[in-house]
Amino acid sequence: MTDRGLDPSLFHDDLYKRAIAEIGTLKEKLPDEAFAGLAREVIRRLSDHPAAQISSVSFPSDAKIDALTEALLEPGAEAGIAFIARVRAQGASVETVYLAYLAAAARTLGVWWEEDRIGFTDVTIATGHIYAVMRGLKPLFRPTVLSPDQPTAFFTAVPGENHQLGVSMATDVFRKAGWDIVLKRGLEHDELVQYSALSGVALIGLSAGGEYSLPRLARLIVALRISVPEASLMVGGAILETSRKEVEAMGIDILPSSMDDALAQARSTWDQTVARANVS
Repeated sequence: MTDRGLDPSLFHDDLYKRAIAEIGTLKEKLPDEAFAGLAREVIRRLSDHPAAQISSVSFPSDAKIDALTEALLEPGAEAGIAFIARVRAQGASVETVYLAYLAAAARTLGVWWEEDRIGFTDVTIATGHIYAVMRGLKPLFRPTVLSPDQPTAFFTAVPGENHQLGVSMATDVFRKAGWDIVLKRGLEHDELVQYSALSGVALIGLSAGGEYSLPRLARLIVALRISVPEASLMVGGAILETSRKEVEAMGIDILPSSMDDALAQARSTWDQTVARANVS
């Protein structure tokens, strides 16, 4: 992950606000336990992020983290935007914001939750704000494109899917169109996230079945946004027929209406990724 500059204006307020709205929609659509699972995923992924130990990150004081955590517990979204503007204006890199401030705040939330200092509603509000901040930071992460002349992607199905014919067919179509596609089958949630993080892919294509896949897909999207913030995400499969509005609320980059549309949007996204990677 690479910071594209210290200009605080590079934080995308529109992405932040859109993420807040999407989280509200998901809270309405998902069972309470599934939504609580998203909060746990945010806390776990950020708390255990391997890059949080890199020496270039300047870690804030405990007092600052407590103050940030309190701000994230506020019902309104303004506290997150104000925090980003303040620390970025003070010169904090995106890595510091992402891996120091947010990761430490996530750990603090987890401790406070375990100690019953805060409840379920508090945690979902705060983790929702953390996730939205990360969405707002996404444009600051410069992806690594190893071979600009041949687009590459990683395709797989949401963990637990028994029917994987669709993702296999999509792989064949993309390969015929000149894409270098890595297809993985049968990966569990953590295995899939780990592979995505280590592979350095710029596009991850996910196939999901019907409405029953929503909780697993939502959890996976949260994990990938945290672990591979520079990657673009594409979702296809029967879930777009049964639950398109719910999937749209996850903020997916590409939700194709057909295979031709998937190819066209993926190619456009790849070209934009190459351009971002080459920005000096």
